Amino acid sequence: MGYFDDDGFLDEHIIKDRSVLKPEHKPEKLEERDEELEDYVKLLRPLLKGWDLDNIFLYGHSGVGKTVATRTLLPDLRDKAEDQSIDVDILEINCSSANTSYQSTIELINEARNPEYPLTTLNLDKSELSKTGYPAEQVYEELFDDLHEGAENIILVLDEVNTLGSDSELLYQLTRAQTMHKLEAELCIIGISNDFNFRDDLPARVKDTLCETELHFPAYEQSDLISILSRRAEQAFYEGTSENGVIELSAALASRDRGSARQAIRLLRKAAELAENEAVETEDTDCIEERHVRNAEDIIERKQVTTGIRKLTSHRKYVLLATTNLSAQGKTPAQTRDIYEYYKSVAEEFGRDPLTRRGAHEHLLEMCDNGILKNVNRDQRGRGRPNKYKLDTPLETVIDALEQEEDGEIGDLDNLREQANKQTTLTE
Repeated sequence: MGYFDDDGFLDEHIIKDRSVLKPEHKPEKLEERDEELEDYVKLLRPLLKGWDLDNIFLYGHSGVGKTVATRTLLPDLRDKAEDQSIDVDILEINCSSANTSYQSTIELINEARNPEYPLTTLNLDKSELSKTGYPAEQVYEELFDDLHEGAENIILVLDEVNTLGSDSELLYQLTRAQTMHKLEAELCIIGISNDFNFRDDLPARVKDTLCETELHFPAYEQSDLISILSRRAEQAFYEGTSENGVIELSAALASRDRGSARQAIRLLRKAAELAENEAVETEDTDCIEERHVRNAEDIIERKQVTTGIRKLTSHRKYVLLATTNLSAQGKTPAQTRDIYEYYKSVAEEFGRDPLTRRGAHEHLLEMCDNGILKNVNRDQRGRGRPNKYKLDTPLETVIDALEQEEDGEIGDLDNLREQANKQTTLTE
């Protein structure tokens, strides 16, 4: 008998169409974002009259529809522009994979030459650049040469632009391209940021030339998430296979955290998979129950954190290691300045030049978005309370994940375990 000869899995149990619960599924209409889409359209439609666009910066936590809205509207805008004999090219990258202006510029060049992102329309017949080895001036010249081969209107989408931190050279070069006669095309920058204060810390010379319009995407309310999940569930599950309260609990857990639709959908999908496997193996389960949602939450959180930590970039890893050290000593929640001082010694210990405090703070913010850290004063910002950070997952889990990180740079952390045991913080 083969491993797959038991055909009980092929019977109809709970899940009818799993694809509508996948992250890449694109609904026919962006859900619960009518007001934001209407405002976004107003910012983009001047292009259809041949007018140049203001730069646009979208702000909001991850999973609230910023990228989906952009990927929904820009192809439609380009089609309508072509009807008006207005040529438009789009170039999309995610800055988090680069973290610096230099690397992001090379990413833009290579995206124009070998497109990978769904919005990109440029596709130049050129060889890609290696990620290092070129003077910065040459890299920017290559970028403008490539953009010169594009349409008369170019839209650059810089997702997670906040990961550039205080390294704003790319933005400065782009905003001065026409003034310095490096680019003839009309250029619009669409920056997508998870950090609401990203602009505040940009140098004055960049702020002065950016001239952007801001559009904010608030976290989804619980009622919004219930509507989104209900529509997905109608397509994904057989009728009567979701217990009353499952949708509401999934929405409540997601709204309690960051109000992320992506997170809510992922939670419902994992709960459905757990229930489906039970239904195949036993006749006692015939629907998704609240216990499946609770179990799914635990599984997702553990997997997200451990996977996320193992794949951290070097300096983000050092920032986390500094926070973990402070946690093991019982000194968290800790202010940014205290974590930064510890981080500098960690970076130097590994033979690296530390980032600026602003750069290190960007990593703290990103790890809060990823559920690794928590800003305990997040809701009191602007009320005289400093940012204070602590681990948002058990210390033992973080230590284990750091020991198993992909580069193998950290190594054994038994000294941290001993220190934590003395402070009785290891299981907190």
